[in-house]
Amino acid sequence: MSTQPTHPPLERDPTQGRNKFRRLVGYTTRVWQEGYGEMELVLRDEHMNSMGIPHGGVYVTMLDAAFGSACAWAAVPAHTRSAVTVSLTTNFLAIARTPIIIARGRVTGQDGRMVTLQGEVVDADGQICVLGLASFMYLPGSEHRNGVPPRRT
Repeated sequence: MSTQPTHPPLERDPTQGRNKFRRLVGYTTRVWQEGYGEMELVLRDEHMNSMGIPHGGVYVTMLDAAFGSACAWAAVPAHTRSAVTVSLTTNFLAIARTPIIIARGRVTGQDGRMVTLQGEVVDADGQICVLGLASFMYLPGSEHRNGVPPRRT
């Protein structure tokens, strides 16, 4: 099992204002660096299923967001890298014991536009709740480490 980086939280969420789904769910970015993304969610009543525990879709959403973030880092500031989920597999291991969950995603390989990732969702005590593996596909140009310049509007 890998350890999480010891980096401070971001001062500004890199996709703040652009992602309406992110705002709806309520997660924030904790760490964003090359090949690694970490998201945090404070669980609310709306995130619970009929049994009063976090809905499985919440865990999957968090993993998908962490994986996407790990893919999206670009070496050139203000450039972007865009990728879409091709496959995401999860193994549910435990129920979060704390009101905060953290999803961590790591790039494990890249072949052209295809990227493979692995990660986990943990609670604030570090208990592993879900393990995940994913494949993402970069949009044309985004497979390059420098990313692509922002679109002009």
